[in-house]
Amino acid sequence: MNADKGAQMNVLKVMLAVLVLAAGASEVVSAATPVPSGRWSFVFNDAKGRAERPIRVYTYRGRKCDSTCPILFVIAGEKRNAYDYLEYWELAADRHSFIVIAPEFSKDHWPRAAAYNLGDMAEQPNREKWAFSAIEHLFDEVRDGQKDYRIFGHSAGGQFVQRMAFFLPDNRATVMIAANPGWYTLPEWRKEKADNPFPYTLVNAPGGVGEAQLRIALQRRVLLLVGENDSDPDAENLNQSTGAKKQGASRIDRGENFFKAITAAATELGVKLGWEFSEVPATAHDGKAMSRVAIEQLYPKK
Repeated sequence: MNADKGAQMNVLKVMLAVLVLAAGASEVVSAATPVPSGRWSFVFNDAKGRAERPIRVYTYRGRKCDSTCPILFVIAGEKRNAYDYLEYWELAADRHSFIVIAPEFSKDHWPRAAAYNLGDMAEQPNREKWAFSAIEHLFDEVRDGQKDYRIFGHSAGGQFVQRMAFFLPDNRATVMIAANPGWYTLPEWRKEKADNPFPYTLVNAPGGVGEAQLRIALQRRVLLLVGENDSDPDAENLNQSTGAKKQGASRIDRGENFFKAITAAATELGVKLGWEFSEVPATAHDGKAMSRVAIEQLYPKK
């Protein structure tokens, strides 16, 4: 082979390598289900998780956004009214340029608190089958180059976010916001010090979740928001089990006690606590109002 032919072959090899790399890069960044502008919905069948439990997903892409804008997940309360929660965030998505993803974990496919608030963990040692993991799988489905996301949940959705932080601490959320949870999984992993096992503490938690995961979870950026007026001990849908009542009489009491518990756990484990706690003035159990507060926390006025 002469020098010219050798040079031509080298150029062809380089061009082929570039094409292969470009194709690979395209596969990494291109969304399997790109989110169009404005309101939209689709059904997500989670092939990595519970494919037999389809999830209707409502989306809103801000007016100034393309498919590569930041992503924020919104997790609805006990009514599973994902579309309503989507609407709470639409104006902010236009104003601050992000994409809202609101998955609807229907009661038909994700029944009772066990499958929703508690992540469907009890019968599932495989964490890929947990409801928490469905968020990670859905992120892979819609992301178009985004490496991370933010997540907000209210009421039952707030419980979902709190437990997702504990049980799936390696998730890709940069900020997690839990608003008005009714009760919590407490940061106690030692059987001899726990009043109750899972789901009230980490003792006997599925998947072997314990001290190692808690160390990571406590250092994540998590905002806990509780309405100052969410103080009714007989509020509708408030868990009245013995284990929940030990956490406090009302949502505001339980939020305060939970934050004391995670502060003490962080000190005991020698890690820097990344969680923040805010009591929201003149606000009760209101998903729309708490969404507004969360927006102010994420996008403070300059």
